Order: sequence, then C-alpha cells, then structure tokens
Amino acid sequence: REEAQKAQAGSSHNWNPLFMRADAVGEAMAERYGVDKRQVLDSEGGGSLAVRLAQGETHLLSRAREWLPPPALPPRRYRARP
Repeated sequence: REEAQKAQAGSSHNWNPLFMRADAVGEAMAERYGVDKRQVLDSEGGGSLAVRLAQGETHLLSRAREWLPPPALPPRRYRARP
C-alpha cells in the first residue's frame, strides 16, 4: 500500500491548493473573532472541536473562492477523457 501511495504522490489530482491545516484555521478564526487561539481550540467549550474547525475552514475557503478570479475554462474541461 505504501508503495502505491508513493507512486501516486506526484499526480496532480492528489494535491489541493486550498488545503488548510487545522492550526491555521484556528488561528484565522481567533483573529476574526478577536479571541485567543486557545479559546477557539478549547475542547472543553461548547460543541465539537472538529465541527468548529470544519465550519471555520468552510468559511475561509468560501472567502478564498470569492477572492480568486474565475477559471479561464469551465472545470469540466480539466477532466481527463476516457
């Protein structure tokens, strides 16, 4: 399995240019809400930490997509033909 993963590592469809690490999401959320990062990442607080980070990532990605220019070609053009 590890060999197969290494073989596919260089493939362009395996990389997401908008990937965000959890700590970066937590930091951005803390800055946005004017609180300490510790408060955002506190697992003792209300709700699930995973859900809070997922919601934060979704918000950040939607803002990034608004900022990025529209693609020159429709996404269907990028798909490989069988």
